[in-house]
Parts: sequence; C-alpha cells; structure tokens
Amino acid sequence: MKRFLWMGVVFLVAGIASATAAGAKVNASTGLTGIRVEASQRLNADAQTVWQTLTDYNRLAAFIPDMVSSRLVSPPGAPKRVEQIADAGLFAFVMPDHVVLLMEETPLSHIRFRSVAGKVAAMSGEWRIQGDRAPVTLTYRAHIVPMTPVPPLVSSYFVEDEVKTRFEAVGREAERRMKVPRSPYSPY
Repeated sequence: MKRFLWMGVVFLVAGIASATAAGAKVNASTGLTGIRVEASQRLNADAQTVWQTLTDYNRLAAFIPDMVSSRLVSPPGAPKRVEQIADAGLFAFVMPDHVVLLMEETPLSHIRFRSVAGKVAAMSGEWRIQGDRAPVTLTYRAHIVPMTPVPPLVSSYFVEDEVKTRFEAVGREAERRMKVPRSPYSPY
C-alpha cells in the first residue's frame, strides 16, 4: 500500500511540474543550414518588468540554467556587447558555450542580437515583447550555425526541450520581479 501511495505522489508531482512548465511553446528545426528556434509564452508581467529582466545582462546567469556568466563587455556609450559563457554539456553541440553578442535594443519592445565572437560560426535573433500591461507575450527567435555540423542524433525535440528550460526560466524571473514592489527611485 505504501508503495502505491508513494508512486501516486510521484505521478502527482510530475503532473504538477509538467503543468507549470507547459507555458512556453517552442519549435526548433535542425538541418544543414543550422538550427532555427522560435519560442513564445504569455507572462503575468508588464513590458517594463520583462524588459528589465531581459536587459539585466550582468545577472542573467543567476536565473538561467547552465549559464555560467553573462556580462556587459562594451564601454559606456559604445554599442552593447554581452559575453555569455554556458556549461552546455551535450547541448554545446548545437548552442555555443561561449559567445559575444552585439545587442540592438528598442526599449520595451525588442532586442536584436548577433554574434561577433565566440565558439559559433554565426548566431542571430531577437527577443520581442508584445503588449504593455500584464499579461504580455514574450517571443524569441534565433538562427544558430554551429562551428561543426549538427550531429544526426540531435533531434529538434532535444533542442526544443533545452531551449524551453532556459526560456521559461526567463519568464519565471520576470513574473517573480513583477510581484516584488518597485522602488520609487527605480529608473524604470
């Protein structure tokens, strides 16, 4: 009886975990031209909070799984460059474990990025925030061309699962920040 009860608890917890993780829709395709990813999720946060989360470049590693560091490396007044290092493990075959991205920001709307250095042949994409007040929709699009061809065993499902984990972490952080009262001295 205890065994069946324990198994029921495990299935219940697994069901709750998958229900809360089902917020993001992620599609990926892998092929000879690299990897294309599209993701979107509806967030219980306003555009300002989502923007602050996305552009908190020096703290991204605090809430994105497997990101070792993220830091703004450009001098003040210069175009923004962000260096990111990840502990990608097997995922390093398809996503760079070291990249420097040039960021083009349109506040509260979208961020375009492209690689300018790192362990990737090319990487470009964008983050887009749709809506002003909660809830907003956050979308992500990227095209990654790894240094070496994608191994045949790496399926689109594998890429989708890995991207979903990181993408939902950004969403959870934005929602968490939305619940925290803002300081009247905040620049945002």
